[in-house]
Amino acid sequence: MIDYQRSIKSVLLLAPLVCMSFSCSDSSSSSVERLKVSGTVLYNGDPLSSAKILFISETPEGTIKSSGIVRQGIYQIPAAGGPAVGKARVEIVSRTPELEEITQIKAEIKSGKMLSNPLDLEIPDIYNKKSQLTALITKDGQNSFDFKIESK
Repeated sequence: MIDYQRSIKSVLLLAPLVCMSFSCSDSSSSSVERLKVSGTVLYNGDPLSSAKILFISETPEGTIKSSGIVRQGIYQIPAAGGPAVGKARVEIVSRTPELEEITQIKAEIKSGKMLSNPLDLEIPDIYNKKSQLTALITKDGQNSFDFKIESK
């Protein structure tokens, strides 16, 4: 008969050793310096109402992805979750707003404060999947990046 408790304990004890021997690592390694970034995103000349922005950094430790939310054309990503120092590829993607945001968006459209409905917004692939947008994140820079994207 198999002693399941003993088997489970053995697996739990051996798992960290196996992981260390194969150099398992999280892409958000603590040895990688991350910095805060901020900036603006314009869509057809107007502030982008709602989207997700990603900074994808290739480091010796692996790929590091940082993301933030663009609201009314402005984004900020704190250092704790920011991109690594160096060149990063930038993607700007549509996102589905939260329920509270949808109510606010509808009210702003009705009042005329918001000109376009972000629920209808489709950001072209050249700014996300096929993006060639880049940012150079530096230790001594402000790391403020402004992007102007077009629907066509």
